[in-house]
Amino acid sequence: MNTSTKGAFDAFDEDLNLDALERKRAQKRHQEIRDLLQGTGLAIATFLQGSFARKTMLKPLKDVDMVIRMHPRLHETLRKPGGSADAMSLIRAAVADEYPGARFDVDKAPAHALQVTFPDLAFTLDLVPALDEDDSEIVYIADRDKDTWEWSNTRTLNRIISTRNQATGQRFVHQVRMLKSFKKDHPLLDETCGLLWEAFAYQTVTAALEHPKAVAASLAHAAVAVSGPVFDPTGIDDLSVDWTTAQRTAFASTLDGAARQAAEALRLEQDGQHAAAIEIWHTLIGDPFPTAETQNAADALRALAAGSITSTGRAVTSSRGQQPARPARSWRTR
Repeated sequence: MNTSTKGAFDAFDEDLNLDALERKRAQKRHQEIRDLLQGTGLAIATFLQGSFARKTMLKPLKDVDMVIRMHPRLHETLRKPGGSADAMSLIRAAVADEYPGARFDVDKAPAHALQVTFPDLAFTLDLVPALDEDDSEIVYIADRDKDTWEWSNTRTLNRIISTRNQATGQRFVHQVRMLKSFKKDHPLLDETCGLLWEAFAYQTVTAALEHPKAVAASLAHAAVAVSGPVFDPTGIDDLSVDWTTAQRTAFASTLDGAARQAAEALRLEQDGQHAAAIEIWHTLIGDPFPTAETQNAADALRALAAGSITSTGRAVTSSRGQQPARPARSWRTR
């Protein structure tokens, strides 16, 4: 049982980590496919994208996005009609030859990726063909549904998230995962994308902050931000462009309530009421966050004598719970 808020957040953080062996398997398979495609002359390089690459993915590991920078000698051909699908066919043939047990597009056929399922891995690799013609970070990724190549700044996104993580003492990506876990426990927020929560954190957490403060600040910012456009961390895409007014209102209400509870938890932590703070964080985030020790009747009665009651109904000696322990007199004296 964690008796301090910091200890509870440390345990929470540890619980959110991807399985270390799975991560190593993903990295190894990425390297193997990179070497294969470079060796066959199909690619000049590869890189990972998505939440796995940015280290903001929640477990379990389900898919790994791998961008394949196609060899320049193929560009002219691949830019012709049918070229995006042809790029995937070339990659498929090479992978199938090397991995006879591999299956392709089993769950779905993503527009931008060739989905590969390997018999020895519990996750898929999404192989994304891409063209790039200069020294910029921009690539053009295949879209086989529209038969085109779409502009993408995914390498820029990888870079700025990595830079922010370094600027925050390597805490940023951990705090993003915490926000994603909060989102996961609130069905109303299911329709929001994972990158949105990276954006909320990116707009809020610019320096090293303790986990409770970073999460509370991000929730407070999000409660206001959802009323307007919310741009991805690169500042290019409005992640809220398809939201309705009703959705914005519902998101704001949910996030405002969460932000108020998070602020209450911070106040109680400051007053040494760690069990009460942990209980509130567990209520906000759900099972991945540790539970608080149960309050016995004697402690509750002592707290009721002079303290306050938290939003979760726990009596505390601090006066900074959500409501006073004693209601004010409802009559007037003359």
